[in-house]
Amino acid sequence: MTRYLDMGATPFANSYLKDEDLATPEPVAELALQICVRCGLSQLTRVVDRDLMFRNYLYVSSTTQTFRDHCAKLAATAIRTAAGTPGDLALDIASNDGLLLSCFRSLGMRVIGVDPARNLATEASARGIPTVPEYWSPAIAAEIVERYGRPKTITATNVLAHVDDVHEFVRSIEIALAPDGIVVIEVPYVIDFIERNEFDTAYHEHLSYFGLHPLRELFGAHELTVFDVDHFPEIHGGTIRVFASRAGTRQPSSRVTSTLERERGFGITKREVYAAFGGRVRDNMAELARVLRTLRSAGKRIWAYGASAKGNTLMNFSGMKAETVPTVVDDNPKKWGLYTPGARMRIVGPGELAAADVDHLLLLAWNFESEIVKRSRAAGFRGSYVRPVPAVAVFD
Repeated sequence: MTRYLDMGATPFANSYLKDEDLATPEPVAELALQICVRCGLSQLTRVVDRDLMFRNYLYVSSTTQTFRDHCAKLAATAIRTAAGTPGDLALDIASNDGLLLSCFRSLGMRVIGVDPARNLATEASARGIPTVPEYWSPAIAAEIVERYGRPKTITATNVLAHVDDVHEFVRSIEIALAPDGIVVIEVPYVIDFIERNEFDTAYHEHLSYFGLHPLRELFGAHELTVFDVDHFPEIHGGTIRVFASRAGTRQPSSRVTSTLERERGFGITKREVYAAFGGRVRDNMAELARVLRTLRSAGKRIWAYGASAKGNTLMNFSGMKAETVPTVVDDNPKKWGLYTPGARMRIVGPGELAAADVDHLLLLAWNFESEIVKRSRAAGFRGSYVRPVPAVAVFD
């Protein structure tokens, strides 16, 4: 393993603070990236106790219309690909607030979710999306098969990258999957991550940064074959959707071949590709700090939009604090009144924008830029925006 970007010791990106927490030092852990030059898998150098990050979780999938639309299309695609029929079982791993499963349910599927966040599992179950409040494991897989039967579709969006033991995770899928079923995995795409300088996708929850090469090896080790892949460049800064089934049941599509060829051309196992990325990121963060200092010295008032995990990584790596950006707007009411980890920006709802006389909004959730611009304009904001990734830009 070769280390290529060290962001120092940072707080946990989704560990938001209450007023009474502000006098207490926050727990921190090393945040650094390394690459396996054999298979092309990027991983963090340290694993944090998962209970500290996932048992009480504030990120809610259904916050943005962009992702709600994406999930509706994902459910329809999965059912069509699996030749699913009404009454078949759909299992979603790390089902969050039940958004994706609600899409399956509306199409006639029986649904079951698994998510370790007890707060979200309770809320989803109360809305009619039965959710097991545990981590995905062989034992949970066997329990679901016994109680509900074998799922025709198993989905796992933005969770495989969070898992320490990825082999146990995929082995658990193999235990549960129906003989003719399919698995649909979505993960942030490592090529987009590198090419667009998306370092802020890295935080302690995201242990792995996948391309198709390592994913195909991982599934193959558990008698599952990757048979198709799709790319969504605008979802979470670039996402790949990988389809897998039991070995021998489906033939790989031409998209699998072309994606593997693209990754070889990119240099997915080459150290120098990742070293160059680290240099660009450091230069970009220095430029962001310079731009914000210049705006502040000119008397401009700067807030941020998007109290996101990626935004917290960006703030902490760049060294910016609430003295520079005191407030961050977020659309998730669960976060209002809290403070961001590390930078300790106060989190407010969009309703506070109009009366605040803000000159610039730093787009911390830059992956939802167009939606944020619409929402902030609708809330009365008339200033300019600062885009931090892939390169710093100020625009109207």
